[in-house]
Amino acid sequence: MQETTGPVVYVVATPIGNLEDMTPRARRTLAGVDVVAAEDTRQARKLLGFLDIRGKRLVSYQDHGETERAASLVRQIVAEGLSLAIITDAGTPCISDPGYRLVAAAHAAGIKVHPIPGASAPTTLVSASGLPSDRVLFVGFLPTRAGALQQELESWAAARASIVFFESTRRLGRTLAAIRAVFPEARVAIGRELTKLYEEIVSVDIAEASEWLSSHATLKGEVSVMIAPGAPAGAASGLAPGQMSREALIEQARRGFARGDSLKDLLLQFKSSGYKRPDLYQMLLIAKDKL
Repeated sequence: MQETTGPVVYVVATPIGNLEDMTPRARRTLAGVDVVAAEDTRQARKLLGFLDIRGKRLVSYQDHGETERAASLVRQIVAEGLSLAIITDAGTPCISDPGYRLVAAAHAAGIKVHPIPGASAPTTLVSASGLPSDRVLFVGFLPTRAGALQQELESWAAARASIVFFESTRRLGRTLAAIRAVFPEARVAIGRELTKLYEEIVSVDIAEASEWLSSHATLKGEVSVMIAPGAPAGAASGLAPGQMSREALIEQARRGFARGDSLKDLLLQFKSSGYKRPDLYQMLLIAKDKL
């Protein structure tokens, strides 16, 4: 049984399009908590109105200033013994949406955290993609700078997984072209308007993806994309098959150090990268210096 009184935090998934995907448990949780922390309180009021939940105390919780807001909310939860639910505009909080700092702060304060699972755009696309899903890497939003994007794409060769990410429709064409240059044999699934009236899911070769894109006069918003990379274009030349470039490895290692991975952790992670241990060690030291 879930607690009915605080201090407690609920991470509540909300529909990504079709409001009928709201689960009875999620509705019951939102109706019962003392406070709802929302990415956009205007959107939250619309959802609560649809669910016939009235007079709920709403607070704003966004990416901007999230660290300070998380600490403030946790202090309030503890001081007043509150039950709090966090929601975002659509889908599951913390999945490329605000939330993880609040959840981390709640754990650090000894507050119980309960997930109320439901809709999530990445898993929705994976389930309907028809692409290999036994090993999947979700990378959120891709870098916008050309050099950083290139490094990110090159790192996928070592992942040995299908890749899922979010992209704006404005950048989608450029991104697909960049992926095709690195992985000319890739398969791609694109999901737009997922769960909505005009839902569209296409699963094609990367070469056909640009044709699909050109068949739309306009595209708005964001799309979910899944890539089964296949062999990289450079596999027949300078790099061994599946081996990422030095630049991509250093960038990926830098991110690892930034999230708290140790040198030992990263040596083990990149053990099969195709580089000899002394060379790998030197690249990891370079990555650490870039922090």
